[in-house]
Amino acid sequence: MNKSSSTACNPRKSSAEKVIAHTRIGNDGMIKDNYDVGNKIGQGNFGKVYEATHRSTGVKWAIKSINKEKAGSSAIKLVEREVAILKSVNHPHVIHLNEVIESPKRMYLVMEMCLGGELADVLKEHKWFCEADTKTIIQRLAGAISYLHKHGIVHRDLKLENILMGQNPDNVDDRLHVKVTDFGLSVVKGGVTPDNMLEDFCGTPIYMAPEILDNKAYSQQCDVWALGIIMYTLLCGYPPFRAKEEAALYDLIREANVEFTDEVWSRVSDQCKKCMQGMLKVDPAHRMSAAEVLNHPWITGLERDKNEPTNVLEMMKMWKDELKQDNAIADSVDSSSTDLPQLASPAMAHSQGSAVDKSASFNREKSGSRHHVTRAREVKRNSLSPPGPSTSLKAGGGRKSQGLAVPKSYVRPTTPTTHSKTSTGNGLANSSSKTSIVSSTPKTKKK
Repeated sequence: MNKSSSTACNPRKSSAEKVIAHTRIGNDGMIKDNYDVGNKIGQGNFGKVYEATHRSTGVKWAIKSINKEKAGSSAIKLVEREVAILKSVNHPHVIHLNEVIESPKRMYLVMEMCLGGELADVLKEHKWFCEADTKTIIQRLAGAISYLHKHGIVHRDLKLENILMGQNPDNVDDRLHVKVTDFGLSVVKGGVTPDNMLEDFCGTPIYMAPEILDNKAYSQQCDVWALGIIMYTLLCGYPPFRAKEEAALYDLIREANVEFTDEVWSRVSDQCKKCMQGMLKVDPAHRMSAAEVLNHPWITGLERDKNEPTNVLEMMKMWKDELKQDNAIADSVDSSSTDLPQLASPAMAHSQGSAVDKSASFNREKSGSRHHVTRAREVKRNSLSPPGPSTSLKAGGGRKSQGLAVPKSYVRPTTPTTHSKTSTGNGLANSSSKTSIVSSTPKTKKK
């Protein structure tokens, strides 16, 4: 096996320089030629995550080993799509993939080590974050999301469990160096024009945007909604919408009545609340974009005159730039749902972090040329895929298994299947009585 590329000692290069090696080896033992593989730090259905040290550079990495035979060809295709996305991105707050090593039996993903664990666990320990720390986290996450959206990537499963606490190479005292991870449900189909709308019903229930729950076509704005849920939860220790039953939870999300009645909100500024409310608008056309979050007065510290007119010319320029953006990533990543099997995503280990991916075939109808579909049409699903049990396997290290989720393969049924509901505690901030519901079918909006 050839020596690993120099990226091991210089993991963060510019986008133009970033090259991810994909090496094929004859047998699994050859990976030890370059890496001293240490303790197991995580495990899932199809593989394990190990702490490893590069023999030449001494740099520590997390190596995720995926058993291709156990995973099956369908799940491997999704992993390959996820790897393709990670190869295409380079941002300080997105998990870094260093190289891919593949043997006839296994695929090894060499990822940066994130010893701080998941943001969900850190929140559980601290109960809540102060406004200043929350601002730092949201600013960094919004920067990462804005970067992904500019490159046409929609994450679709942003949540506390998919944010890792890494190490800032420029500041060892930085406790809030967050990393977005787990691109298992991500697609390269960004933008908010009709041709860029998505239709798969997927994500984690309490983080899912209303337009997804209503089976409407949706855009990258679903990630901004999830960011708003994360922000609310960081500030008080519990999510804004909680219910013991699935239908009630979905109704609360659709109504989006964000309350600040608890005493904890008395210490939160009005600007902070306004920023959060801007992310949690039911209509995605009125919801802030990730770039707008970055420019909000709460983030920048600069007050904007409420009478200042919107710069329409600048908005049009941004839209044109979006349409002209480089298609290199889209060409390298297969983003068409028809080219990949329609699979259910794994039910995650955390009850609040359980993701449901129920892809389906749709009768797609071209809409007009509006910049954003304000009231996206409802789409009819021809079939559903049932979710099944699987453990989230994350490469990146930390106190829990972290990184990429490996979905289990499913055969899509020819007729819709009914599944029982699961109700478990959300595990956040001592709130065992507050529950999130994982369901295989969304509830239609009451008329």
